[in-house]
Amino acid sequence: MYRVIELGHVISVPFAGEILRHLGFEVIKVEPLLGDPSRTDDVLGDSMFIFNNRGKRSISIDLKKDKGREVFLKLIENSHVLIENLSPYAMDRLGLSDDVIFSTNPSLIYCSVKGYPKGKYENLPAFGTVIEAESGIMDANGKARLPASITDMNASTYCVITILWALLMKKPGHYRVDIIQTNTVWLGYYFIAFQKYGKLFEGGKDELPFWAPYELFKSSEGKEFYLAVNDNIKFTKLCKALGLDDLLVDGRFKTNADRVTNRKILHEKLQQKFSSMKLEEIINILRYNDIPIGKLNNVKDLVSNELVEWDIFGNVKIPSLPLPGSLNNQDVPDLGEDTLNILKELEYSENEIEDMIKENIIMPNRGEKKA
Repeated sequence: MYRVIELGHVISVPFAGEILRHLGFEVIKVEPLLGDPSRTDDVLGDSMFIFNNRGKRSISIDLKKDKGREVFLKLIENSHVLIENLSPYAMDRLGLSDDVIFSTNPSLIYCSVKGYPKGKYENLPAFGTVIEAESGIMDANGKARLPASITDMNASTYCVITILWALLMKKPGHYRVDIIQTNTVWLGYYFIAFQKYGKLFEGGKDELPFWAPYELFKSSEGKEFYLAVNDNIKFTKLCKALGLDDLLVDGRFKTNADRVTNRKILHEKLQQKFSSMKLEEIINILRYNDIPIGKLNNVKDLVSNELVEWDIFGNVKIPSLPLPGSLNNQDVPDLGEDTLNILKELEYSENEIEDMIKENIIMPNRGEKKA
């Protein structure tokens, strides 16, 4: 089994570690003596920590002390992968430079997640929502932030891809994922459309700006649903299914470009029809005719239906990662829960371990696991 050392906090690296754990890697979470700050939050509670840390082992070490660094380097010596998202140059300040890391384990695959690329901006704080603003994502999204921690989790995914590539190609080394770069990639074809055709797309709406009708509508009960028509074939099917053949001979809606230009008029005509139909009837008719349509769900809706697959954690449901493996019924570690066992695996004696406890180098968890 591949062993991963996760020196991370909050989202980007912990979620990368969670993906790797789901894939069957052993993940040892190295935490400071006070723990990952996402363990407790006065609004979220432990929700974030639970999502990102199931199935991992936890060791709590003070890396600012020589003995703590020694323990960390022994872990590195006996591992395959290191991932970290500390502030820029924090590893160097801790005495864990690349030279030290790779002299300990030349075969290590090491991936850092940072906010900005090396150079002028590298020391800026890497807060996901700030990066959304600077990367163009927030403006493209109508000046609204993305929900949850999508920006950080996107970087996590690139981190995992990098690690799997390095393992597959047998290329050890220190790799880097910059969050602003992973965000900007999302707008890839927007940049092409601007540079080639001078087009800029307004965000903040439910409608897709370059296809129509591609937006939200309401049924007679006031229930919302999303309709997605991206070509003339689907538009023809839509009109025939709804008995709106007159729209097919209306020059304002002849092509997709025409429909985008006259979106408001088209929306009104379709909405007038939908206002006379119940949601179930609309969905049945359009799906029968192979026209993409979906109910507008919220978190409460989803957690009570079977549209997606779920892992179980105690009495809560967590969306399953769409990957091989499983985190179902996997617990999260208490702070330092595995410290003593890991130190014994690294062949530290009982006396050495007791000395580290007395010197506040490690934080063992000697008690029963918390409920």
